[in-house]
Amino acid sequence: MILTVFMAVMFGLGVRSFFVVPPEAKREAEEIEEMLRRQQEEEEARKKALQEELARKAAEEAEQRRIEEELAANPLKAKYTDAAEMTVVGIGDSVMLAASDALYEAFPNGYFDAVFGRTIYDGKKVAASLAQQDTLGDVVVFSLGANSYIEEADVEELIQTCGDRPTFWLTTFGVTNDSNEKTERVISRYDKAYMIDWGSLAAEHINTYILADGLHPTAEGSRAYAQLIHDTINEQVLGKS
Repeated sequence: MILTVFMAVMFGLGVRSFFVVPPEAKREAEEIEEMLRRQQEEEEARKKALQEELARKAAEEAEQRRIEEELAANPLKAKYTDAAEMTVVGIGDSVMLAASDALYEAFPNGYFDAVFGRTIYDGKKVAASLAQQDTLGDVVVFSLGANSYIEEADVEELIQTCGDRPTFWLTTFGVTNDSNEKTERVISRYDKAYMIDWGSLAAEHINTYILADGLHPTAEGSRAYAQLIHDTINEQVLGKS
């Protein structure tokens, strides 16, 4: 009976009015919702910024590791900024001998052992002697094709003698044989062996770079010869174009 009366009273007053949220409470709820929405937006922006910062740091660390690995694999790049600073050792015949003044000008710290009439066989003896004295320098440049044929075994032996040093091999000009091709076949199998195409450059400027004998460089040709060696070392060892 009491329950019946209570229900009647409730329906008389209106159930709806009993459950309606007061305006003040509704306003507070909306303010809380708005606060949480702003906090959510701020949190999303903060997370995005942090993720971007983490990605940037990760990229920088990866690049630093790459540089360190590259320098570890190529200590000359860590030590020098230009080939002119290096101890460049040249072992050559009369073509290199003719250009010796220009070579010492291009490489003040260099050492060039060049002799008229030298063959590849004599060159191997010189390289072995310098290796025994540990005076082969940073890189070794060979110019030994003017007086003898170069066989693949000769190139292999010289590369082995030079150990881990980069070696550079000047192509011949004015000599008719297949020494250039044999040399190139061998050095293509080594990561630190490189051709220097003096033959093509000399042919392109034969009237100004080559003496009347068709073999040895002029003063201008000698400077071009030295510059070509310098530029090739820069490109291949230091990664400079």
